Amino acid sequence: MLETIEYKQTLDSFYNYLFGVIKLHRDTIPKLKDELMLIQSNSIDELSDNLNHQQIFLYQIKNFDQDVAAYMEKLNVSGKNISEVISQLPENERDRFEKLLAEFKEVATEIEFYKNKCQTLLQTKLHLVNKKMAQYKAKQDKTTYGEDGKKEGDVKIPRAFEKSI
Repeated sequence: MLETIEYKQTLDSFYNYLFGVIKLHRDTIPKLKDELMLIQSNSIDELSDNLNHQQIFLYQIKNFDQDVAAYMEKLNVSGKNISEVISQLPENERDRFEKLLAEFKEVATEIEFYKNKCQTLLQTKLHLVNKKMAQYKAKQDKTTYGEDGKKEGDVKIPRAFEKSI
């Protein structure tokens, strides 16, 4: 497609959209750091609030694939990922998009790091809870008696919050 004014505006709009998505990702890093700290301190209520704020982030980026597909159609490019799309843009525009992509990769790596740390810490905490519960585990079979004091049978009590590692 020839570089018309409309094409240039669409390209700028696409760049601004991607920049905004990266900013949303960057803004979620402090929330992930807070999540890690809240998990460490066992602050359940604050952790719940933090996770609710993280859900807002997910809501804001939920249409990313559709939005990118719409830009790709307007720009008359195709590709399985943003790198392939960038390679089809005019040569004089590629550099700024490639810098944006490099920034996104850096932010995504940091997000993944904190998500993995939170997941590991939660699994460790769950294991500790299971160990504590095992110490206080109630007897699984309870005997029931009738009004006359005679044994009527055994009742199997289900185990709650059971997880094996």
